[in-house]
Amino acid sequence: MDEQSTIQEAKDTLNSFLEIFNKYSEEIFGARRSKQLDSLRTQLQQQEPQVTKYILDILGDGTLILGSFGIRRTLYHRDLLSTALMGGNNEMKHNFYDYKAPVTNLLNRALGTIDAGLWPPKEPAPVLVIKDEKLGERCSDLLSAPGLYDRVIRESTIILEDRIRNKCPHETLARLIPNAVDQSGENLINNVFSPDHPVLSISTEKSKRIAFHKILVGMISFLRNPYHHHLDETTEWSWAWSTVGFIDRLLADIESCVVVQ
Repeated sequence: MDEQSTIQEAKDTLNSFLEIFNKYSEEIFGARRSKQLDSLRTQLQQQEPQVTKYILDILGDGTLILGSFGIRRTLYHRDLLSTALMGGNNEMKHNFYDYKAPVTNLLNRALGTIDAGLWPPKEPAPVLVIKDEKLGERCSDLLSAPGLYDRVIRESTIILEDRIRNKCPHETLARLIPNAVDQSGENLINNVFSPDHPVLSISTEKSKRIAFHKILVGMISFLRNPYHHHLDETTEWSWAWSTVGFIDRLLADIESCVVVQ
């Protein structure tokens, strides 16, 4: 199937689902429910897997906040349609209000993305492969969230700092920095990665030790410090993505360091 056919098939599938969903909504909000409600629900449930696949291909997975009046819950894109079509209590008017707008908005966003020529992508999107297990566990879900990417930088720099402390022998760290409260930030980097007297040595060449020390100080002073003390909801996904990729490499370099007693 050529690209134009793929685009048209996606649009037809999304539009068909949206049209049936609007009829389904009218039945729920109508004065009296007809037998058509069961038929419409069945049609939607049959189309849902393909429609959800298109949504994930076009928009990616993300989270939506449903509900109001202090009762809120989070649903992922991948679960929204199937959850909305469960019937039963979900089809009570006061419950269905929670689904009507999110489902409609998600479908329209996907259609709008296609109409804007943003899907299919002209070039393959870069894939971030996080090799470090702990970094992946703690940051992958945050990168998949729809916002608040300052949390990614905060968490990844915590992992970086924690890895340095764990790589350094406890007795040596306690001797260099007796107070545990001081075993962080630039103080930790300057003591452990001192180019002249390193505890963790990245290279036998002093010039490389100097360069690595500067990189780590920059990560701590430019990223770790401000993000640990302030919230920044304007942090862009691309910046968070790049930071995790860089820290993933730094974690591997730290693991390769030689411990100098």
